[in-house]
Amino acid sequence: MEDNLNSSEAFAKALKGFQTSASDKIRLAREAWDRADVILPHKQEFLLEWLCSALVKSSTPSKNPKDAPSNVILDLAYWDLLKEMFNGITYSRRRHKKYGSIQPRQQDIKLGMPDSQGPGVLLRVPVIPMFTAVVQKLSPQSTATTDPKATAPKQGKKSKQGAATEQTSSSASSTESPSLQVLESVTNCFEMLSGPLMSEWFQPTLEQYTPLAQATLEALIEITSQTTKITAEKQGVIMKLAQIVLDRFKRLVIIQPNQKKVFSLLAGKMFELMVRARVSIRQIPGVSQELCQDAIGAIMRTGLFHQEHLQEYTAGYTAGKDEKSIQSYHKQLFDQIAAMIKSDHAAEALDVMPVLLKYFVEESRRKQRSLASSGFERGMDNARDTEFAFFKILYVLAKKQLPRIGKDELSESSLDQLVLIMNGLNGLLSSVLDLNMYQPSNNEEEDQYVFMSTSFNTINSCLNTAQDLSSGRLQSTSLAGIMTLSQLDDRLLKPHLDSLWPILLKPSPEAMEASLELAKTLLEIYGKSSDLKIFLSSLLSALREYTTQPEQLKQSPLFSRAFLDIIPSNIRSYLPLPQAPTILDIFVTELMTLDNSMEIEDLESLEDAGHKKKRKLNSGKSKEKETGSTIRSAEPIIAIFIQFLKGLRITANQEKQLNKEFQALFNHFLKNIFENLDNSESYQSHRLTPALQLHYTLCKASTQYWKCGMSMEFVMKRLIKTFKDKANWSDAAVLTMNRVVLQHAHLTLCSAEMFDDDLAENCKELVRFTMKTSRLKRLLDDETLLTAPWDGQLEHATGSAFLVASWQIQVNDWLDIVCRFGTKQHMELVAEVIARQFNILADNSTRDSITIHKLNQILLRSANFYEVPNFRPIFAQRILHGLATSISALSESELERQLASTISSFTDVGVSFKDSSALSTPKSTFSDALQMLVQVIQQQSAKSKTKSKSKARSSSSEQGLKLLSLLSIMHLLPLEYFEKFERNIILSTMAVLDYYIQRYLAADQIGTRCLLLERRISNAIMTWRNDAGVLSQDPALLSTLLNYAAWNCSLEYGGKDQDGIGSSMLHTTCSMVEGSCRYYLAQISDQKHSEGAFAHIDTLLSTALGWASDALKASNFTDHSISEPRIKVVIISRICQSFIQYLEFHQHQKLKRSKSKEEHGSSTEAKVDEMWKTVGKLFDTVQARTSERIKKVIAGFGSSPSDGHVEEAQKCMDHFETFKTLVQYRQLKGETKHSCLDLVPDLFKLAKALVPSMENRSHDVAHLAAILTGYSCEYLASSKAWKASDKPVEKYLQELLVVLVSVSAQKLQEKDMAMLKSSYQSLLSQLSEEHFEMLLQWLLKEGRDIEEASMDELTLVRYLDITFLGAHHTQKRKVRRQISKLLTRLIQIIQSSQSVPVVVGVLDMMAGICSETSFELRSWEIGLVLECITSLMSPATPLLSPSSSTPFGSEDSSNGLTNQDTAKIFNALYHVLINIARFRQEELTTLIPVFTAILQGMFHGFKSLHASIAKKQQGVESLIKSPFMLLSAGVLPESGASGPSVVGDPLPVECAENFARLLTALGSKGVSHTGGSSGNQDSSGGNSFTITTDASKAFGKHAPYILMEYFTIQSSVAASISQQSLRNALVPGLYSLLNLCSDWEREMMMVGLDNTGKTLLKGLYADYLKYHKYTGR
Repeated sequence: MEDNLNSSEAFAKALKGFQTSASDKIRLAREAWDRADVILPHKQEFLLEWLCSALVKSSTPSKNPKDAPSNVILDLAYWDLLKEMFNGITYSRRRHKKYGSIQPRQQDIKLGMPDSQGPGVLLRVPVIPMFTAVVQKLSPQSTATTDPKATAPKQGKKSKQGAATEQTSSSASSTESPSLQVLESVTNCFEMLSGPLMSEWFQPTLEQYTPLAQATLEALIEITSQTTKITAEKQGVIMKLAQIVLDRFKRLVIIQPNQKKVFSLLAGKMFELMVRARVSIRQIPGVSQELCQDAIGAIMRTGLFHQEHLQEYTAGYTAGKDEKSIQSYHKQLFDQIAAMIKSDHAAEALDVMPVLLKYFVEESRRKQRSLASSGFERGMDNARDTEFAFFKILYVLAKKQLPRIGKDELSESSLDQLVLIMNGLNGLLSSVLDLNMYQPSNNEEEDQYVFMSTSFNTINSCLNTAQDLSSGRLQSTSLAGIMTLSQLDDRLLKPHLDSLWPILLKPSPEAMEASLELAKTLLEIYGKSSDLKIFLSSLLSALREYTTQPEQLKQSPLFSRAFLDIIPSNIRSYLPLPQAPTILDIFVTELMTLDNSMEIEDLESLEDAGHKKKRKLNSGKSKEKETGSTIRSAEPIIAIFIQFLKGLRITANQEKQLNKEFQALFNHFLKNIFENLDNSESYQSHRLTPALQLHYTLCKASTQYWKCGMSMEFVMKRLIKTFKDKANWSDAAVLTMNRVVLQHAHLTLCSAEMFDDDLAENCKELVRFTMKTSRLKRLLDDETLLTAPWDGQLEHATGSAFLVASWQIQVNDWLDIVCRFGTKQHMELVAEVIARQFNILADNSTRDSITIHKLNQILLRSANFYEVPNFRPIFAQRILHGLATSISALSESELERQLASTISSFTDVGVSFKDSSALSTPKSTFSDALQMLVQVIQQQSAKSKTKSKSKARSSSSEQGLKLLSLLSIMHLLPLEYFEKFERNIILSTMAVLDYYIQRYLAADQIGTRCLLLERRISNAIMTWRNDAGVLSQDPALLSTLLNYAAWNCSLEYGGKDQDGIGSSMLHTTCSMVEGSCRYYLAQISDQKHSEGAFAHIDTLLSTALGWASDALKASNFTDHSISEPRIKVVIISRICQSFIQYLEFHQHQKLKRSKSKEEHGSSTEAKVDEMWKTVGKLFDTVQARTSERIKKVIAGFGSSPSDGHVEEAQKCMDHFETFKTLVQYRQLKGETKHSCLDLVPDLFKLAKALVPSMENRSHDVAHLAAILTGYSCEYLASSKAWKASDKPVEKYLQELLVVLVSVSAQKLQEKDMAMLKSSYQSLLSQLSEEHFEMLLQWLLKEGRDIEEASMDELTLVRYLDITFLGAHHTQKRKVRRQISKLLTRLIQIIQSSQSVPVVVGVLDMMAGICSETSFELRSWEIGLVLECITSLMSPATPLLSPSSSTPFGSEDSSNGLTNQDTAKIFNALYHVLINIARFRQEELTTLIPVFTAILQGMFHGFKSLHASIAKKQQGVESLIKSPFMLLSAGVLPESGASGPSVVGDPLPVECAENFARLLTALGSKGVSHTGGSSGNQDSSGGNSFTITTDASKAFGKHAPYILMEYFTIQSSVAASISQQSLRNALVPGLYSLLNLCSDWEREMMMVGLDNTGKTLLKGLYADYLKYHKYTGR
């Protein structure tokens, strides 16, 4: 091989000769390519051409032995070498000046790509065939071949490439499939080949590329049929290659000049492949599948429906008006569709037909819009007729393939074909509905109506066939088609409504969902057309057949909750109130028919012969009872009737009209049922239970019905007595009876003018009856019933579910009645069950079901629960007594039992006495109980804890669970729920529980939750009282609170901080310690309490000193872990912060402090001095240990820290947070030079080292970097290194700013960002004027002078705002010099930013600049501000740019702005403009036209599409043409293919009120300027400024134009300010503009407005004179 490399001739012979094998050739070529010492003429170009020639020849096997063997095409070595060659070429071209000197990619640098491969290497071999051959290997049995005539090239220069293309079309002889590695190399090669750097010589024609696209589509079809043989990795590579190929083919199709040839190609041999491929690849997940789908769709859209094709199609239709003539222009396409429907690929063809229809309609409408914009608008009707004609062709093509419909003629295969074709027809109809193609007409002879009517008859016949054959699939498909047609035109459905009900009431299981959707659609259609009477009459007529067999309707979708729940909303929205009596009469008549064996036609109307009907109904027994026939059920009718009543909005006048119907219903139907109660099972389910439900609903709907219905005597003697005398009542009957009885008691209480003792006794009897029949006592025997599920259906409320339903009725619905008229035992029962709420953990598997556990959670979170009379003291006593019982159960020693007895005595007293004065009567006081607790603690500390603790903890899980339940409930209850003495009881009880939990419960899930809840309750009461609570009684209690760390970390659960409980407990404990420490320090000045305060402070300090040395050494901050040393460190830090706050407070009250010295004498002063000495020792110890730990971390860091170094720094998070506390203490003590400041430069270095480590790490690293950066900003300027360093201060400042902006660009919490802003402001106050000016320059240049800076727009805006508006008054002069540069920079940001927060921040900054009177802005600078706003008015503003490249407002665009975003922008604009109008009126005088144009545009943000226009998805252009499109963005419909457009809301009322204030400010006159306000606030403060008289006159000349803009908007038929609340909010501003207008301006407006505008102006001016203008009267 070495000999062949020494000579170019030998090398060429070895590669092209016959003696060398294919493997030796590739090894030789690889050696020559890799070795730089092999020098051959044109080596790179020669090797590339040989390699491509070898692969191309191998792709076309030949009998000639000189040709390359066929296995070369699948040789990985060949493709790998080709990949490296392409890599070298692209790398060289990337860096070459001719191609833009593109920087090398990182992957190229890592691969060490050589720079020797010049960009001038050319390739003269057609390479497409070799890629085609590899792809064809994936589908060796493909039947699609390339037509030689279609691809045969003409004689000439392209004959060589054409021949190669023709050879590629023949199938390969080998069936071997390429390996995964080969496919990866092929994909990489083709990706580079199709890239922009290789486009100079790789420019294949459509004819050359077509075989590759065909082979790719065949491969996609093949791999989906062989999913078991192809691995997922190989499948992914094939999809990636297909995506690249199809995307390139799409571009060739788009740029092809001869679109007729493209149509012929795509509608011919490639159509079936594209259709099959788009369906086949759906089962392949991933992004490549979506990209392939998009590419195929774009190819079909452009190639089949290009503008040229549409022009010919339209011309054919308008000339011939005949479908046959239309087909002649696209006969090839329609023939392909028809052939595929007849073949085995009918499913794919039917699937693509709606897509083709969508493409045709969208392209046709796009063409219409382009013609309209050019002034060549055609009639819309002709365009719609053309669209519908195309739909008809596709529909008829599919319909022709329907098999003959007959009961005995359909085989299984024919049935499958019928279902398949019907699904395709439904898809076409759905596309017609979505695209709004159908044009309804009152003329039933119109072509579109006739066609749709014929289609409906076809689908209806299929539905009848499905009913005969019992085919669920066909039934479901037919119902879906009927639903779509009914949405298109409801007239098609109305003649067939009665025939649909039998199918909808009893559909097959497979058609349940379709039946439900059709029923919902029918309800909405008839509701919108105000034909609910027809709908309900037809439905009730159909239900007559099922009154004797109602069980057949149990599974009907019409009686499911999904359908029944939407009836009230439709009734409420669409039913005219005058129709209510008529529909009510229909229900009443149907119900009365059930009690009479006559037909409904035989019944007379209630208005004409009510007495006759009553005589018939009451005369003897009904025929049903006489013959003993089955009772006809009222359940289905009443179920619909109840939903109808729920939807009625009955006014007082309407109630009088309906009362007659209600009374007839009660007297002739309900009363008979209630008087003749029967406990038979059928009677209860068919009559009694539905009647009780109906009665309950009628009472809720009409109080007049209840007053004239059942009396108390009737309820007591008829219903209650019968239920007591007879047995075997069903659970459903009992539940409905209880609900009715409790409702009756409630209405009696609310309606009785004189509620006497007899009524009260009767109500008590009713409640006792319901409580007895509800069987709630079972809940006390079995706690598992609290989590028993119930689905909410009355018929399923049996067994344990009956108790859930009873609890819902008795407690959640009628607790106030139960507690008012029930016994004490009833209330104690309810309180006891609620107290056991959390004894058993909720079962998440019953998430969609109702349980008592869930009902109680809802109850405890409702406001009504805390207002229930008589229940509060019982429930509070039950909770407190339960806590005392838990203490008794955990007590072991005699002293502990005495303590538990004392706590129990408090709860007993709490029940007997109502006020705090009764606390003097108990034998023991709270102090005695707490002193006893101290004795228990001391006694226990003297003993060995191990033996007793382990014994107690082994049996305390049950008690712990009960205790957790009680504490959980108490934690939910607000403090206002308890009386003062009860809160004192709770506080004492919590102190005892704090010790008992640590003593007897383990630190597991139950124990830690108990301690957390107990401390949260104690902390809440301490905060409420603003004192230390029981912690002020004895230092031992404080020690118990502090020393919980060992208990918490004794088990892994507590130490691992499961569910964040450990962190929450630490935070709560620290809050209690801080509050107590503040209270102790406040008591020092009180001589009476100072001794106790000093004792507690000594306990705190001694504990902190004892912990400080060891804890600060061992503490480590780690995620999801709370160690004992870390708990101690955090508590120490909070104690230190408490003393710092005390020092800060007393530095401002030195006089009071000196006075207290004289009052308390030397003894107290000596204790104070001793205390501060101890505090100093504590801070010294903390500082020494903290500095030692921080220095250790800093010493391990280098310029590029490792992950281990970052983790070590993260472990010291608590130490770094404590550092600021130490610095604050030294500063408060007056120590200007202390060792803490010496650490600041090292902390700054540490912050710089952490910046590169923030990405892809936890939030804690960013938090740590923010802390260190804040310290550096705040303290670095005070350190010695700032001035003594070798670095100049400018360099230090630049480095500091780089770190600051880098950290600020991260996703930080709000508190971290606020801390950085505060630290930055502190830095500004320490800078000299020179350094401050340098900082200004750097910010305005966006940090471009420093390479390390990476500042995003939002960070830049934040710090510009702080720098310019938060500068010290001595720095204002420097700021003023840079205002013009700042405004220019802000305009650049606005014109390039797509972020709403950035734009709002810029506008807020401009508002602050305009309100700052010290800046003294000039007119041209105000002009810059207005220029910034006008840039937002442009449609080209980046905020309106969607995520995709489609233009805004097109059908495919997706605007990302929401109504909240536009409201924020509007409010920010308002602040800018009103500050200009108030504070810059003199400068504004020359800019009023621009200002007026902005105000005119802002009006458009309040308009919205009219409902009729929005429903039709039309009129959007009127919003897009808004002069301030940004403010209208939230109102634009959101386009999407997956559903109808949703029209948003206009700007909210708050924005309209602000705009009115702005307009009012323009017309204000005669108020002098007394000063300026800061920021972007309104003039609500003491300083005010209004426009002078001259400015008001100037605005008066422009006010008519602002008003005319408003009237023009209101005159629009598509979009206007239609919301009444917005119009009302704008009225004050409009009146202010009318104030500025004289008679001349009003006449000018009358001339310029149309008739509608003139009417609006007259109305507004009349109201202005009537309600606003001052006339002196």
